[in-house]
Amino acid sequence: MHILGLGNGTVNGNSEILLKAALTAAEKADSSITTSWIHVPSVSVPRNPRPLEGAQDVSMGTIGQTGVGGDTVPDDRRDVLNAILAADALIFATPIYSHQPAGTLKMLVDRILGPFTDAAFVQRVLDSQMAGEKTYQHIKLDKRILKPRVAAFIAVGGSPFNDQVTMALPTLHQFVYSLHAKVVDQHVFRGFGRPGSVLLRGGEAVQRAEKLGQNVASQIGKTFDEAKYLGPEDPASCPYCHMSKVEIDYTQDNDIGCITCGARGKLVVGENGRIQPVWETS
Repeated sequence: MHILGLGNGTVNGNSEILLKAALTAAEKADSSITTSWIHVPSVSVPRNPRPLEGAQDVSMGTIGQTGVGGDTVPDDRRDVLNAILAADALIFATPIYSHQPAGTLKMLVDRILGPFTDAAFVQRVLDSQMAGEKTYQHIKLDKRILKPRVAAFIAVGGSPFNDQVTMALPTLHQFVYSLHAKVVDQHVFRGFGRPGSVLLRGGEAVQRAEKLGQNVASQIGKTFDEAKYLGPEDPASCPYCHMSKVEIDYTQDNDIGCITCGARGKLVVGENGRIQPVWETS
């Protein structure tokens, strides 16, 4: 089993320190697990490139991009995609800029995942091919998209205030949505703006990252339905993405929706007089 880390921060920065702590802890938890990681800001992606061969998308784009002096800009997308699809688990580690993960990670994911690697589409096409439908016989599929895969998120914010990091985890969830990867842990580390500061405060941040790595190791190889979420949550959190971020639909009767995964529910007044969500679980 292999865990791939995707580090989205500065070299030797706080998010990289925590990513390495998580990967090391996972290896120690299970000697059969191997790990590797990619420094996302170092990945080269041409501007407006065509989808990779075999991608299930019809977007237009240029084949390559010529840089200063006529040199062709390297394209690392295929290597990164192969590394992701070969992995049994993914750990994303990123700094938070303006409430969200740093944009380099989203740019890379937009170029190689999302509609290009949609597990639901791949399964539908595969079923149609097996049924002998001629319309789908020419489509090439990468069956690695369908392998069981778990994921975890590490987000590091300089601000100690929760309202400055609100969109970090919801955005990270979208990166693995198309792959149908089960998120088994997630954590926002707040108040770590200075380089290396995650090593302070008695090492509590590193210890939490190590726990995250151990949680990933314990669930690796399990199917989406078998893998368990082991991260923090509160009683009001969504039962699917384990987050408490909702939108209220004023056109309906107290209807709410999870802004991360789309789960539906209602706001009700509980026995203690507090307003709380009741989520639809069927």
